[in-house]
Amino acid sequence: MAREERKKEDLFIKPKEQRRTRKLFVTSSIKMNEKKGVSKTTISSSVFTKMSQSFADGNHLIDNNIRETQGAVMYMLQEMQSDLDDVYNEVSASAFQASFFPFARIDSGSFGVISSSLVPNKDSKYDLGSSGNEWNNLYVDGTAYIDSLDLNGSNITPTSISGSFTSLSASIATDINNAGGGNADFSKVGESIIPTTDNKMDLGSSAKEFKDLYIDVTAYIDSIAGGSLTKPIRTVLSQLTKMKGTTLDASTTDVFEFNIAKAFTIDLITPMFAGQEITIMNIGSGAITITRSTSPKQTGIFGKANLTIGQHEAYKFIVNQNQLWYVIS
Repeated sequence: MAREERKKEDLFIKPKEQRRTRKLFVTSSIKMNEKKGVSKTTISSSVFTKMSQSFADGNHLIDNNIRETQGAVMYMLQEMQSDLDDVYNEVSASAFQASFFPFARIDSGSFGVISSSLVPNKDSKYDLGSSGNEWNNLYVDGTAYIDSLDLNGSNITPTSISGSFTSLSASIATDINNAGGGNADFSKVGESIIPTTDNKMDLGSSAKEFKDLYIDVTAYIDSIAGGSLTKPIRTVLSQLTKMKGTTLDASTTDVFEFNIAKAFTIDLITPMFAGQEITIMNIGSGAITITRSTSPKQTGIFGKANLTIGQHEAYKFIVNQNQLWYVIS
């Protein structure tokens, strides 16, 4: 069963007027008019002195009448005195420890709930657990400020990661050994790997190259250099069964395969880059008319006369820096 946290009201000390106990009497040094110096709430100093002397003489024990009539009360007062001594000793020890030992050492203990910060008196001196007695799980809801981290032999610092990781599924904001190489084994990566600066960091080097590159969708590469292609680059082919308008969009496609029954016209072709080559094939029964001009506007096709692409015919085109297309012959 978990312990309940001590609340502020549990430590609240009641005001004097709310306490159940009362003083037996009040001592007064002023001359009293009452008979024998005693009233229902107050006794004179002289009477109090006599009572003190009577206690010192042991009359409450020696006098048989007093002992027999007040014995039960004296017994309970004696027991209460023992309890008061215990309370006094505890309070005195706590006050002394708080005054002279603000950072007390606890060799053994059980803490169900801690309602304050746990702060060492010196930086980078004390441990939380040990190599032989480790804590189980660490739950931190905010930020864990750790100068270095050892994950079963893999060392992680604010500027470096070294070791072998079988699975890594978190964003890495820091570089590896200050982008100087380092050693890391990423068998699995669960997020995107993004450099901090565009066109600055390399993936491998001229002396140490990666082996094979497997990309399932699209590889956005500005240029390719070195070596030779072992296989031809697969072009992007679009199969079209209808044509909307007279502008052909070649910004994402290299090869167009038309299968349209009705004839149609192409006036403009939108390129992706200068030097791009495209192929237009016609396997449909409808003829394709390519509009050409000796002074075409941008993305137009240059030529003295229009070009007709009949069924089972194909033509290649190339675009220049001014986005003008030419027939390759």
